[in-house]
Amino acid sequence: MIKRRIWETLERYLKTDEAIVVVGPRQVGKTTTLKWLLEQVETNKIYIDLTYARMQELFDTLDYESIVNYLKNSGLDLEQRAYVAIDEIQFSKNTPRIVKYLYDTYKIKFILTGSSSYYLKNYFSESMAGRKRVFEILPLSFDEFLAFADVKYKIPGFDLAKSVETGFDELSFGTLGTYYAEYIEFGGFPAVAKAQSVEEKRRTLDEIYSSYINLDVQVMADFRSMADFRRLVSLLGARVGSKVNVDELSKIIGLSRPTVMSYMAFLEQTYVIRLVSAYSESVDVTERVGKKVYFVDNGIAGVNADLSGGAKFENAICHQLGFYGKLNFRDRGGEIDFILTDEKGRKYAFEVKETPTDSYLRALRDRAAALGIGSCALIGREKSEKFGDYIWGGAI
Repeated sequence: MIKRRIWETLERYLKTDEAIVVVGPRQVGKTTTLKWLLEQVETNKIYIDLTYARMQELFDTLDYESIVNYLKNSGLDLEQRAYVAIDEIQFSKNTPRIVKYLYDTYKIKFILTGSSSYYLKNYFSESMAGRKRVFEILPLSFDEFLAFADVKYKIPGFDLAKSVETGFDELSFGTLGTYYAEYIEFGGFPAVAKAQSVEEKRRTLDEIYSSYINLDVQVMADFRSMADFRRLVSLLGARVGSKVNVDELSKIIGLSRPTVMSYMAFLEQTYVIRLVSAYSESVDVTERVGKKVYFVDNGIAGVNADLSGGAKFENAICHQLGFYGKLNFRDRGGEIDFILTDEKGRKYAFEVKETPTDSYLRALRDRAAALGIGSCALIGREKSEKFGDYIWGGAI
């Protein structure tokens, strides 16, 4: 079993009383993660899969005693600390009330998974306030991708604090350049990383996106027209790395502005797109300026639109940098692709270019300095023959 980088953090929370809630796109390994966490517990545990009709029926009745009896009959001792893992919680809207009742009544540590923060926001927020800790599992980072693809070469660890000093890693580029090109093209879903042929990768991506449309969208949303929804996804795919003009999209599709905004919110909360806000000290400015759109996974972006090489690379870097902190962009007074704020509040400015040059670096430094950001670096995809003062994208 190949471990995800988040597993070590999740394992530490097995000792707390709070419910662990793991959310993320479909087929990124949430079920594998849940089962691995249960394996770290020796006894008094149970796994429940809410995709099964029988379990949905049990939860939909909202009969607490029937559920308690089910847990006891399955061998759980509710007088002791017990571990209950529930997979795909969004398949029953009663899950929050049931979990809250059992959490408050018995010594149960819950481990829950779901494919949507939309569900948590609309059904799970107030009922479990102060009782849960939410974690996201996203498509693979590049180093995780290499592990799933069974590549033995290890990338030197990326140190965000020293990123300014990082130069082009020619050895890693020469060894892993082909794999990174594959990662940019097909994204980071584990099943896609494991697929051996281009045809199998594309078929797997089609299946993942179809599963999203047929399960997540239809279970959690009530959209009047799936054709309009699909068209919006395609239009957003064609705008990767650009600011979204909601009024323009509204006119193209023929939907009201509020409807387009609600669709986009759903797409963001179900991990299809990522919206990046403008960088500003003023919250009002941040909210007023249009957001840039990216896709959570390059492969799903490619299913919906024919992206240029530059757009694919920038989208991949957005995903890779997202593991290290909050992302914003700057387009006033000179563009900066990404301004990253880490958990300690430190800021870093990054510009993404397929083939970087010295002039790009000088411009970035000037723009970052104007914002009071001292740490900045170029990120490149290809090898530049005469310039090496930049980070190779695969090293992040």
